[in-house]
Amino acid sequence: MTDHRRTALRADIQALRAVAVLAVVLFHLWPNRLTGGYVGVDVFFVISGFLITSHIVRDVDAGRFSVTEFWSRRILRLLPASLLVLAVTAAGVRALAPVQHWEQWFREIAASGLHAENWVLAADAVDYLAAENMASPVQHYWSLSAEEQFYLVWPLLIALCLLVGRRLRRTAHTGSGSQGLDRAGRRASWRPVVAGALVVVVVASLVTSVVWTGADQAYAYFITPTRAWEFGAGALLAFVPARTGRWSSAASWVGLALIGVSAVLFTGATPFPGVWAAVPVLGTVLVIWAQASDRFTSRLAGLPPVQFLGDVSYAVYLWHWPLVVLVPYATGHDLRTLDKVAILAVTLLLAWGTRLWIEKPVLAHRHRFRPRVTFVTAAVVGAVVVGAALLGVHAAREHVRTELAAAEQATTAECFGAAARPPHGEPCTNPDLVGTAVPAPEVAGDDMPAPFSEGSDKCPGTSREDVDPVACERGDRGSDVRIALVGDSHAAHYSSAFVEAAEANGWALDIYIKAGCPFSDVMRVQDEVLTAACVEWVDRAQQVLVDGGYDLVVTSQLSGVDWVPPAGTTPEAFAEDGLVSLWGGLADQGLPVVAVADVPKPDPTVIDCLTAPDVDLTTDCRTPRADATGPFDPQRSAVERLGRSDVTLLDLTDVYCDARECFPVIGGVTVYRDDNHLSDTFAGTLAPYVANALAPLLRSGD
Repeated sequence: MTDHRRTALRADIQALRAVAVLAVVLFHLWPNRLTGGYVGVDVFFVISGFLITSHIVRDVDAGRFSVTEFWSRRILRLLPASLLVLAVTAAGVRALAPVQHWEQWFREIAASGLHAENWVLAADAVDYLAAENMASPVQHYWSLSAEEQFYLVWPLLIALCLLVGRRLRRTAHTGSGSQGLDRAGRRASWRPVVAGALVVVVVASLVTSVVWTGADQAYAYFITPTRAWEFGAGALLAFVPARTGRWSSAASWVGLALIGVSAVLFTGATPFPGVWAAVPVLGTVLVIWAQASDRFTSRLAGLPPVQFLGDVSYAVYLWHWPLVVLVPYATGHDLRTLDKVAILAVTLLLAWGTRLWIEKPVLAHRHRFRPRVTFVTAAVVGAVVVGAALLGVHAAREHVRTELAAAEQATTAECFGAAARPPHGEPCTNPDLVGTAVPAPEVAGDDMPAPFSEGSDKCPGTSREDVDPVACERGDRGSDVRIALVGDSHAAHYSSAFVEAAEANGWALDIYIKAGCPFSDVMRVQDEVLTAACVEWVDRAQQVLVDGGYDLVVTSQLSGVDWVPPAGTTPEAFAEDGLVSLWGGLADQGLPVVAVADVPKPDPTVIDCLTAPDVDLTTDCRTPRADATGPFDPQRSAVERLGRSDVTLLDLTDVYCDARECFPVIGGVTVYRDDNHLSDTFAGTLAPYVANALAPLLRSGD
């Protein structure tokens, strides 16, 4: 069997830690150079599974295994450094980060303190409204959360297996009439039970990972069930005999090659974790099993710099990412080469100090900490960190409420919002609005479409799996004029404009929204879950519109998305065909269609630009019109191809742009809430233009 007494001091495992953390750090600093460096996390998972299970095996064989003792040791090993970095990061966010990031980032700091960051990121990954979230300075804590969840469950499973093994021994003892088992027999009797349970966990988790990655990769990447098999693969090594013979040297080199190839060749487009995660996992298993047995790998692993990086790898992992995220806010510019080199140096310095003054002293005196004292201390310190983060969330929300209230009070000002740039008219200027922006750009991300924002009258939404169109009813419900607004989030962000137009003109308005789903007979590139749901939702929505007695259907959709056409068809023609067939079919059944051209795209960093120090809101952060209107919008060409009076295009581009540039602030209003959606305040100011465009069509229909 493996000599578990050596696992804590094995130079090869320290070297593996060095390789893993170096891959992750280089990937985060130079993502286009080491495109698969994220596999370093998988290497860590296998190492953790092996070491932890080896320690448990040793304790069980010695008769001193205790679940609470195990948890206490893990807390003392992981939490002091982890909570320190969380506390420092929270202070850094408060001092350096723009207010628009506070709520999300403090929420994730709290989740990391509660060891649930991976589940928060998984939920955000499938939340369309969170799709534009910027990576927080604690996003890397997702892997620590998954690891800590493994540490919570794995000793409990071991304890359960020991109980089962004990019952099996009693049954065997009773059946054989034996007077008892010797100590070696007792040791051997529990191992098959635990190993069998491990095999079940590994197989079940691997199958889950493959299936879930294929269906929803963004969600599968973070959740524990898709990663448990990686810990389990390492844990199984604790029950495998030590390497012998010449094959171990070959295994070591093959393992290193598998890790290196995955780090170099994998990219963000690689379906991961899934079956591809088996490459770095198998590589790590081979390296651990081989134990750097040949002279060259043994010397390489034992080099002082390699061992030093392995010793501080945990602290390096903790410190590097907050620096990557926060340093640009301190310097006022994106990371440059010198910044990245400085981050590497500071990370190593902080990691060395954390190892020397935090980790080592705690571990040296861990015998003084009884489990109860450890649990209470960890709970108190953790509660302080989490509480401080939640106070940050509260402060951010209060700031948002204050600024949105101020924006609502300003709506009656002359030349406010879109009124400053009437289509086919002269621009209007209110001196009181020059140099102002409401809502404040830092809270624009929370200026959501009114029918779908939080409140007692919030319209029902649809989840990713939902296929039934749900009507959001607005306007005059007793009106003889009935309008339907249908489409994805780019139809939804116009909803306040249509609600106000309906209320002003006595129309009934029903809104049907499914984020990520263009109202078309063909689908954009999505994951399997959303693609299947969108097809069904569009079919059912079409039938609802046909049966609903509507006088007019209004739709819009996000431009510049990816489509997957069949062979011989261009993406543009494919997208147009889907709209032509759907809109033409509705018009043939007496339902006129109005397509609202998509909004011009601002620079992706528009909100950060507007919140930068010394920004001039009247002249800065503009986008050339050619760039902003460049993304392909199939709605324009579909209307042209149909060439019929009952399918028309409402194009408001001249409200957002002049002949040369498109504006991020118009009439004292922040136009965008992110890099592609309108703020609700600005959308509401479009209501008069919407009403003017629809009224002739409704009269014509009558």
